[in-house]
Amino acid sequence: MEKVVGFDALYESAQKCKKGVLWKDSVAHYILNIFTETLRLEEQLKGGTYHPRALKPFSVTSIGKKRTVMGVAFRDRVFQRSLNDNAIYPQITKSFIYDNAACQKNKGTDFARGRLICFLQKFYRKHKTEGYVLQCDISGYYPNMRHDTVEATFKRYLEPEIYEMAVNVLRTQYPGEVGYLPGSQMIQIAGIAVLNNLDHFIKERLHIKYYIRYMDDFILIHDDPKYLTKCKVTIKNELDKLGFQLHPKKTKIYKITDGIKFLGFTHKLTETGKVIALIIPKNVKAERKKLYRLAQKSKRGEISREKVDQCYASWRNHASKGNTHNLLKRMDTYYHSLWL
Repeated sequence: MEKVVGFDALYESAQKCKKGVLWKDSVAHYILNIFTETLRLEEQLKGGTYHPRALKPFSVTSIGKKRTVMGVAFRDRVFQRSLNDNAIYPQITKSFIYDNAACQKNKGTDFARGRLICFLQKFYRKHKTEGYVLQCDISGYYPNMRHDTVEATFKRYLEPEIYEMAVNVLRTQYPGEVGYLPGSQMIQIAGIAVLNNLDHFIKERLHIKYYIRYMDDFILIHDDPKYLTKCKVTIKNELDKLGFQLHPKKTKIYKITDGIKFLGFTHKLTETGKVIALIIPKNVKAERKKLYRLAQKSKRGEISREKVDQCYASWRNHASKGNTHNLLKRMDTYYHSLWL
């Protein structure tokens, strides 16, 4: 267990966890006293006296949606990061399909969109634009995640000692039988793992060649809409066993030429086989409002201009992954006007 609770493992984990949050008092205190704090944490973990601290809920707003996430105490985050990076992640991801795209090394939103574009191009070479999409989304994924489902998933893939550590954290910080809130790596890894069996079922039993999943948002592409309708019923039944339900409005079957909305972009397959990725308009509108508010805050001296520039640069980099040349020119002009 030295690889998880040993001094070196915890020290390295602390160095990873501090990135981007060193401005917080609790983090600064831990890092300033990193040797003492790490030794204390190691002694508690090895001596059986370690107890996770209570989680602190707070709200975040993204694209008009208000979500509640849980704040994890820094010393708890250090342990959980070590447990995840050194034991849970390498064991549990071995069984994942390649197109389980979220929260893994060398994967993420860019990888997922790239795979979708690749699928559309391959589909076109065989079927042109005569295809259909089954797009699925799970209602309240984390709030409706059953604890027994997560624990059974961990038990299947983890070594007994690692399993006991993981379950102890989950049961202590998330009492009850149903529901988690995002905010820790433990919950993040649960989110990409509990649908692993469904991934294999769709690929190996339903024989869907063009399938991509990003957390609870997944897409099936096929040339037969009737077969996709059967797949939808089968997937619903499989999700019922796990305590999940498909979102009635976001889950639908439509023509491939209608454009696939996925991870902030609408992906359109043209008659010539080209795939055009356009930013979803409501996301652009939300970004403009956000930039306006940030610019006003900067003018009042509440935040620095550099901070606002960084926020815009980050969004611009995201937007540049699509066919957005003209949009970016308009956004640059708009952003410049905010400072006049």
